[in-house]
Amino acid sequence: MNPRLPSRLVLLLAAASAFGAAALCAAGERPEDLAGTEETPGPKPGWLRVAKSLLYYDADGQLANEIGLGRWEDSDPARAHVKVIAGGSSPNNRFAWTLDKRTTWNTSKTKLLESTRVLRFFDSSGNELWTEEEADFLPGSDPLVSSQDGEVCLIALRRQSGWFAAVKTYLGNTLWELGPFPRLEALQISPNGRYALARWGDPDRSAVHSFLDLTGRKRQDVPSDRFVLGKAVVDDQGRAFSGKDLVFSFSETALSTTTVPSVSTAPAKTPAPAPASSQGSRP
Repeated sequence: MNPRLPSRLVLLLAAASAFGAAALCAAGERPEDLAGTEETPGPKPGWLRVAKSLLYYDADGQLANEIGLGRWEDSDPARAHVKVIAGGSSPNNRFAWTLDKRTTWNTSKTKLLESTRVLRFFDSSGNELWTEEEADFLPGSDPLVSSQDGEVCLIALRRQSGWFAAVKTYLGNTLWELGPFPRLEALQISPNGRYALARWGDPDRSAVHSFLDLTGRKRQDVPSDRFVLGKAVVDDQGRAFSGKDLVFSFSETALSTTTVPSVSTAPAKTPAPAPASSQGSRP
């Protein structure tokens, strides 16, 4: 920096540089753009979701894995192939997940010929812990949402009998399943992992919010039209507000005893070895 420049101008130039770096990240940063300097440390160890990638940094803060996110299409004379990979991390960046969905259509995309899905869950060491082949995308939220520490998550599953919401631990153990729902729209879980909600509905009816006490395995259904003042979110006390109005609270409302029997708590899949190299290449 030129020592002759006025101090005020130096501050303005520094602010502009910081703004440019932030814009770069928002627009689609590259891993090398996130490297730290002596003045500005780089990313902390763990998982980081950026515009087009899910990145894993090891204990030394070095980039150890990159998984490409996005949508890709290709075709041949007889078929059209579509691949979508989405992903995210727990709020504390300890765990991460990806959902890989591949579909094959006729060339005019009027007939679905084949479809495969696999959700992968990764631990704090960058290893794949377990997989789930029934997970699917939702219109109103990620297909997997987790508590602040990432140790409890809620996953959207789609089967022939309908949609389900499954409560799992970070080890892949299924604690509780709810459903089937005709249509599942969004999932949310409280930061402490005790409460959750699933927004669902029937195509011929209005939507419903199912509030869940995951510790007590209790459920209360509330019509979604009671949340006209804002999006419903359940907090660590099991409360949901519409704007500033309290619409539901587990501590103040008689609870429904309608639940789905618990299922096996054995790990869903045998843990897979850690990826040997970057998984982010396009087909």
